[in-house]
Amino acid sequence: MRTGIYAISEGVFESPASSRRMLSLRLGAPVWASCGWGGRVARRLQHEGDMDLTPAGYAGTWVDEEPANFLLIDLAPSIVHEAAADIGLSAARLGIEPQAQFRDARLEPIAFALKAELEADEPNGRLYLEGLGLALAAGLVARFGKAPRALPDGQVLSPMRMRRVVDYVESHIEEDLSLQRLAEVAGLGLSHFKALFRRSAGRPVHRYVIERRVERARSLPRDGEMPLAEVALAAGFAHQSHMARHLRRQLGTTPSRLRARDA
Repeated sequence: MRTGIYAISEGVFESPASSRRMLSLRLGAPVWASCGWGGRVARRLQHEGDMDLTPAGYAGTWVDEEPANFLLIDLAPSIVHEAAADIGLSAARLGIEPQAQFRDARLEPIAFALKAELEADEPNGRLYLEGLGLALAAGLVARFGKAPRALPDGQVLSPMRMRRVVDYVESHIEEDLSLQRLAEVAGLGLSHFKALFRRSAGRPVHRYVIERRVERARSLPRDGEMPLAEVALAAGFAHQSHMARHLRRQLGTTPSRLRARDA
């Protein structure tokens, strides 16, 4: 998934046809705009939170009558296919048509969470971003493809699958872990793994990994010899301030206080 926040002047914005699905979220003040796919054009007043969806294989054209801002989310085919497979729907049968100026109470908070993550000085990291992208893809497939199939009551990760994932996280905690890799370790599809892990562990994958990183960081500085910046990297955090933020949230302390206490 690729995403970005754009500010454009009045005029034409074109999205060429590709194998990816493009979801745009309008930001800021209302703007009159004309939008079309394959010759279909509609002029309307777009408000913050309005979304447009350009399916794979479609070229879209937007003509904004004033400067405009929007969040553009580029969903790779693999993540959409994964979401479709999880509800038993072939990607070839998705049949999603272009959608102009729609609102969705489930998708809008996810899109704004993506915007916040892009703007954050201390982002939550790759696992969190991937989770948001997968949730968006699942929501789009559920709305425009076919109603999602609920997990059977009581279904969780088997002890063997859970142990494989836990062991992998512990042995690769310092790496930039991805949902895709953890799902592969569990032997499941992305969406299925994400839902079953949350049900099994009682929290999302990214939160579990953060908790394990905090514990790893907590065990490293006790000798007082490793610089805190190195402790952060060894525990899998992007940088020292990223580690400090999660230590405060989880333990109510800072790295320096933790080190002083353990000295």
